[in-house]
Amino acid sequence: FKMNFLIPLVLIGGGLVAIFYFRPKTKNTVTEIKFMQTKTISELNDMFSQMEQNGLGNEYREFVELKGNIVSDSLIETPFSNRKVAYCNSSVSQVTETKEQYRDNDGNTRTRIVKHETNISNEQSSQNISLVDASSNEPVILEINSSGCNLDIPKTFDRFEPKNNLGSYSYFNNFSWNRFGAETLGFKMTEETIEENQNLYVIGEAYKVGNKIHIGKPNDSKKPFIVTTKSEEEIVNNSDQNAKLLLIGGIIAIVIGVIWGISMLLADRKSGSAGMPRP
Repeated sequence: FKMNFLIPLVLIGGGLVAIFYFRPKTKNTVTEIKFMQTKTISELNDMFSQMEQNGLGNEYREFVELKGNIVSDSLIETPFSNRKVAYCNSSVSQVTETKEQYRDNDGNTRTRIVKHETNISNEQSSQNISLVDASSNEPVILEINSSGCNLDIPKTFDRFEPKNNLGSYSYFNNFSWNRFGAETLGFKMTEETIEENQNLYVIGEAYKVGNKIHIGKPNDSKKPFIVTTKSEEEIVNNSDQNAKLLLIGGIIAIVIGVIWGISMLLADRKSGSAGMPRP
């Protein structure tokens, strides 16, 4: 069995995984969203009050869809754009340039310059993020920093700055430039943010911690936990499109893998027949 046959096998396997694993998973999320009825926070509070009267208390959990506006205990300042926002997820990547030697098709040694990006920092807001709607002034807490949260928010800052231009960013005041070396070209900075009073669409599991309702990842791993600034219609359309692309891409990968594999088998048999001694 030749190593070359691994490539068509990987293509076929990848196509099958796309069609029979990732596509159904995407379609399940769409189905959950399409058929769920939006619950108000007032209705959620009433439901938990009723459950407490029935003796369930903090043991009760309910999978819900909510729509409302974000509220935060205090606004924070973004590290690079210096804006006041309710939530920020920022990252910094070091961009370097190195020389690498390689051999061309004729066997000659050549040198090329290659750029690399290395992530050196990821920071998330740590304060509580909550949601309110028109039905109630009592917010529910969103566990967006916990594992399993599909947080879909816009990138509002994305910039590369050469190393010599970073004096205007207070974030870099305490950096020791000596440790980055002469090959450092600069840094790429990004911010993903949620603005104050931003509309949010949330789907997840509601449960009580003390006297507060939290929304987090469902105990059922097949159910999603989504917090996004997109509308429900945008999510459904995007997910439908992704499901179609997974199907088409999976079929194409399988077809290419099968054709490639068959052509290699035929070529292998042909070369084997050519090498056999004649009687």
